[in-house]
Amino acid sequence: MAEIMLLLVFCLLIVMATFLTTEQSKRVAAEEKLLQQQEQNQRDRDMVAALRRNSAVLEKLQAFSGLTDPKEIDKYWRELVDSQTAMADLQKIGVSVKEVRERLTDLEKLRSNGLDIDKALRDVDVVNAINRAMAKPGQPPPSTVDILSAIEKGMTGAGPSGHQWPPIIGLSEALGYTFKSGSAELSPAFHNTLISKTPNDILKYIKKYNVDVIEVVGHTDEQPIGMRPSNLDRDLLAVLKSTANVATLVPADNAGLGLARAVSVVSVLRQSSLLAGYKLIPLSGAQLVNTDETLAILGIPANVPERRRIEIRLRKSVPQETTASIAAEPILPKPRPLAKQPQQPRPPSLAPKAGPRQIVTPAN
Repeated sequence: MAEIMLLLVFCLLIVMATFLTTEQSKRVAAEEKLLQQQEQNQRDRDMVAALRRNSAVLEKLQAFSGLTDPKEIDKYWRELVDSQTAMADLQKIGVSVKEVRERLTDLEKLRSNGLDIDKALRDVDVVNAINRAMAKPGQPPPSTVDILSAIEKGMTGAGPSGHQWPPIIGLSEALGYTFKSGSAELSPAFHNTLISKTPNDILKYIKKYNVDVIEVVGHTDEQPIGMRPSNLDRDLLAVLKSTANVATLVPADNAGLGLARAVSVVSVLRQSSLLAGYKLIPLSGAQLVNTDETLAILGIPANVPERRRIEIRLRKSVPQETTASIAAEPILPKPRPLAKQPQQPRPPSLAPKAGPRQIVTPAN
């Protein structure tokens, strides 16, 4: 029985110790909070006392800020001190108070017009960084046009000699754009694509790159075509003008097959109103050009669908150089000698003798 009583007493002591520890922690926290509050109150009293000793300062602060709470007046005072310190630093580097006021007025005007001041400042930093990067010793700073051009080239990439070139639109048999074997006749799916989709793709690049010439190049692989007579000289133009069926074309070699297929594509594109007014030119690459634009000089007659393709290339017109052609001098017949008439001799002519003329034909 005595042991049980001792155990109970021990448990009660443990609970009491835990309770006292918790209460002590709460008391310490309350004392710390009270001490902080007392320190803050003392600072407030000191600040108010100092302000009361200088009633002029107090009146000015209250007038400028419209505040009565000592804490708010203290915050306002500290901001004034910080501002004064900042102005002193600006004056040390040569910036006057007048310049600061003018710049702040300008910023307010920009903000009232809906401009993002922070973004504008960041943009100025970026432009200054670009300016420093492009500046060359002994030369004037780059112009705004030069900076914008450099940014555009850096972001979009440039082609040879700094020019941007339109992409090549490739339509290969490997992608489903097929012809009949050895023929220039389009598959139905290829024909529908040339009517519904391809003109829009071409027009998009025409407007983006400001070009006006559409070159359609027909390519083949190196499989030879069997010996047969060709009718391209007779019927190619009729197919181009859509007055004859493309199925009637019979090429005799890969050069003719590439050209016939280019003409087949051009005859369809010419029907699109989107491409009216632009130059459409059919060309043949035959079996001589690989898909990576290298010459196919290995001479491997393999079945390669990727090489059996149509490529649409866009470029600007090349100004034609006019040349004058000079015709050869005509050979004039010699005049027949006149019969002598002694009784009436002809007086000598005062007019200059006519020489052979040069006939210049106008340029075509």
